[in-house]
Amino acid sequence: MLGLGSELMADAAIGGGVLLGLFNYNRGNYTYDSSFRFERFSAAREFAIAQAEMYRGDLRALSALTMKKNTIYSIVASLCMALNVALYCAGRLGLHGPSPPTWIMGLWYTNNAASFSFMALAIWLATHAAFRAQSASVSLLTRKIRVPVPTLKQLDQARRFASEFEQQSWGDIFRVPYINNTGAPKTDEAAQASAPGRKGSSSRSHSAPPARRAGRAASSWVRDEFETDRAGIITPGTSVPNLPVDAAPEHFRLYMQVQKEWYAYDIYARVAILLGLLSFVHSLGYYGLGHINIELRAFWVAHAVGFVLMVLHGLLLRFDIVKPQGKKEMLPYCQWLGPIAWVPAAVGMSLDFRVEFNLTAIAITWVCVFLSYVLQFVYTLRLIEICLPDDWRTAFKAEERIGGTWWPQSWHVPSSFQHVLYLVAPPLKLQPGQHDLYREIKEGKGADVEDAGVRQGPPAGQAPTENVFAQISYVDSLFEWAFQDAVFGRLSTQGKNQIRGLYDGYESAKKKVPTASADSEIARICRECITGINTVITDDGGMQPLSGNDSGYDTAGSAHSPRLVVQEPAALKTDEAYRSGAMLPPFLATQHVQPWRLVVSIVVALAVAWVFLIGALVVDVILGEQALVTAPHWSRPPMTRQSLEPHELGTPIGFPWAAGAKPWIPQQMAWHEEKRRAEMETLGGRRLAVSGLPPMPRAGFSAAVEELMAVLRQGAAVGQAPTPEPVSWPSFFEPQLLACGPAVQGGGSLVAALTSRGFGATAHVGRKVNGDMPAAERFALAGISHLPPLLGASWGTMGAGEGGLTLVSRAGHLLSCPGPRPAAGGAWACKALAGAHSMLPVSEGARLAAATAAWLSGPSGMGGAPRLHAAFIDEAMPELVALFMQDGEGEAASWLPLGEVQVPGGADATKISLSLTGEGDLLLTTARGALLRRRLSDGTVVASAPHAWGVRGLVPTGGWQAACSLQHGPVAHLHLRKEEHSHARRPDLIAAALEDSHKLFFQ
Repeated sequence: MLGLGSELMADAAIGGGVLLGLFNYNRGNYTYDSSFRFERFSAAREFAIAQAEMYRGDLRALSALTMKKNTIYSIVASLCMALNVALYCAGRLGLHGPSPPTWIMGLWYTNNAASFSFMALAIWLATHAAFRAQSASVSLLTRKIRVPVPTLKQLDQARRFASEFEQQSWGDIFRVPYINNTGAPKTDEAAQASAPGRKGSSSRSHSAPPARRAGRAASSWVRDEFETDRAGIITPGTSVPNLPVDAAPEHFRLYMQVQKEWYAYDIYARVAILLGLLSFVHSLGYYGLGHINIELRAFWVAHAVGFVLMVLHGLLLRFDIVKPQGKKEMLPYCQWLGPIAWVPAAVGMSLDFRVEFNLTAIAITWVCVFLSYVLQFVYTLRLIEICLPDDWRTAFKAEERIGGTWWPQSWHVPSSFQHVLYLVAPPLKLQPGQHDLYREIKEGKGADVEDAGVRQGPPAGQAPTENVFAQISYVDSLFEWAFQDAVFGRLSTQGKNQIRGLYDGYESAKKKVPTASADSEIARICRECITGINTVITDDGGMQPLSGNDSGYDTAGSAHSPRLVVQEPAALKTDEAYRSGAMLPPFLATQHVQPWRLVVSIVVALAVAWVFLIGALVVDVILGEQALVTAPHWSRPPMTRQSLEPHELGTPIGFPWAAGAKPWIPQQMAWHEEKRRAEMETLGGRRLAVSGLPPMPRAGFSAAVEELMAVLRQGAAVGQAPTPEPVSWPSFFEPQLLACGPAVQGGGSLVAALTSRGFGATAHVGRKVNGDMPAAERFALAGISHLPPLLGASWGTMGAGEGGLTLVSRAGHLLSCPGPRPAAGGAWACKALAGAHSMLPVSEGARLAAATAAWLSGPSGMGGAPRLHAAFIDEAMPELVALFMQDGEGEAASWLPLGEVQVPGGADATKISLSLTGEGDLLLTTARGALLRRRLSDGTVVASAPHAWGVRGLVPTGGWQAACSLQHGPVAHLHLRKEEHSHARRPDLIAAALEDSHKLFFQ
């Protein structure tokens, strides 16, 4: 018994020692694994956070590309718009010379208007794309793509205490090494080669929890660690069901969804920039034809400049537009008609401005004009074709390559511009060798790094067809919703065909499910159907996108039931809500928001403008280019009009009679700028003319020269210089003022010529002189030395009934020199004006440019007691003559305004002379040759004609001083003539009637 007891005790001791050893061994493993468990947990989160920062950088880079690119578009468009405005305003044709023909202005202005419109639209589209991309990036960064920082609860779950070993199962506490498997993942190459999910295996490719490995028991703490990893950091039940292991990261999937809202604006902003530049270069070419031919008169230069510009136009077309693959085109290569359209326009301008008039040349010119417009029209139709997005049946598939642009095939873009769109869309899936640790940490789906790009099978324990049937159920419900009247009825014919095509392909693939393997194509077809339906309802139907993406994964990172997604747009079934747009976002509820429609609308408007202008040209051929709107002769070039009669009625160079009513003079030179009669001198008029009309006058260069010489001979015959009055003036006498005095018995009148400082001489004009030239009687004015220089003088009856001089100084002082003129060499006493104001109604310190004062019988010379009248021009307002009349006497007298008179020539008029006649008229003359006589009582223009002493006249210019009206009717002019071979100037006095002044210059 003792032996048996000893053996039992020995066995118990041995067993206890073994158990103790197993306990210590397993406890050591537990504590060792626990420390590495927390380190592994922390390292995984650190790597995931770093990858999340990389993902956030991806969003910033994608948005920065759109933002910066469209900012450059806006700057370029703004600069081009400034150039367009410059052509409209400062650089417009006709500003410095005759306006060009209407047909060249049509080509130039229309292209310039199109360029301005395209650039304005480009700014609008680029601004929307840039700010929409930036706002989407900010929204995703602040709401979706966040750093996966673990919570304290998760950190506590990852942490383990040594005492927790006591809570493990007895089998794990006393596990025998090498006999019981721990369930830990294999790490050797053989295990990896035979691991499930590799080629030839249908199991999962990534490490499954130990408890799920067939025939393997796992330690409880190992199972707990794997379960913690698989739990992820999102709420249970919100992970994406059956998302492929090679699916693109979450931020790419979200960004691709929101990028659909602005990618078209980005694309068509670039297209609008190109169209605007093309139109601007076109307008410059036509502008050169008009400006260089008409204003610069450089024949060959106009062709060279336009040729260089059209080469640039062709290079822009060659660089930006490529021939799309597989796309059927109605007008291939017709874009080259754009630069070619300039050629007939250049030929037409050359013929339009030929030296000799020829009807054949006119006909050829019109052919060239129509050809240029027709080429512009066809070229515009070609622009419409290349601006349209590709049809869904021939959608362009961008090739994804390193450093290149790429976008999904479902995005409809104008593939003619494929290489200049600079569009980068996120990838659709991970490439081999890439992994998404951020997704594994967030969703708790750890995957093997080498599984990237390998299709993931269904979860263990689930038959492959179960996952397939779940996808089929979702897609069935999606098609059921898409074919509802409220949704399907909103789609265009193209959109409906797309939905039907997707459904036919889906039904064909669904028939193969019972016999297909786990890798059946049905999963791919389902994803394509979801993507296709989402694209059609958003791009074509104008509805909100489905709440989930291609895989049923919404932007909140949560899964949803396919049935629930299908029911979300159910509110669209209400017809009233659909018609009112209440169920659409504010942006999608607007009209004509598709960018391609906006750009194409302007191109269509340009084509309509060409059609309208072609019709207008037909009207011009029949009626004449100035039949509806005409202009003065100096504002129109000769174009194809004859340089002969009949002439257009008008006022060339400002004359008040019709052109051709009086013989031509050299200064007019308007014989080559006259308008032909519309019903006679057009091609249509010649075609419709009846027989029996008088033959057309002889035309051509020789006829024009003969007519010009006849005009010159006629002008030379009548344009003789006037003869001065025979007067011997005193020496050292250069007068600036002239005052016409009383009539002299026996004929003629007295005239007083005065200097500004009071030295004068009187002469008798209008009498016959036999023998020696009579001498002028000199005199001096006394009592004016303390006043500023004199500016005006009049000679006549004053207020008290006696005669004398009335003087006005430059500062506005009024003086009177009563009594008869003094004897030769005597002094004429002057004093401040008695019984009236001693100053004109001017402000203190004012300076006058011209002035006069005189006593007239009654107000405005209409009869009655004498009243003092004054007329003056203030240097502050040189274009107006102020008229005043004194009311009352003595200190109670005041100045009453009578009105104002515009100075001929305005502020540009040089020296001006004012004079009041005894009949109550204002006589205004200028050094530029203008003569104006107006009645003060009613403002009637008594006479308005140039005088022979001004710069327009036939007398040497620069010496005209003043003028006044003589008592016997004529107008006396004072002129200082420079003597030959001397710097001295001698006064000349000429008297001519108003009608003679008129005839002197024009007969």
